[in-house]
Amino acid sequence: MSDWDAILKEAEWLAEQFLRLEVDLAEAEKAGDYYVSKRYSDAAMAQYLQLMAQNPPPRSRHSQCHFQNLWNIWQQWNPSLQGEDKARAWGWGVRMAKARR
Repeated sequence: MSDWDAILKEAEWLAEQFLRLEVDLAEAEKAGDYYVSKRYSDAAMAQYLQLMAQNPPPRSRHSQCHFQNLWNIWQQWNPSLQGEDKARAWGWGVRMAKARR
């Protein structure tokens, strides 16, 4: 059973980080989708964000900064949550940040 208090606490922290670092929230949402698609693999998510931070797609000159910030957030984030609950916290963090913009 999910611990919604913990999920929302982590989501709040993530939302603050996304907004403070001016992360592209569409990219944050895509990263969360990637995490789910990889069956909540922390290693796969870290590898994806590192790769995108070092060699982003040529969409815009801001992409590298956005992915670098996402990678930094992921590295700093140490929730007690795992798997699906961790993905929920990430998703709610994105939603909260969108609501505050």
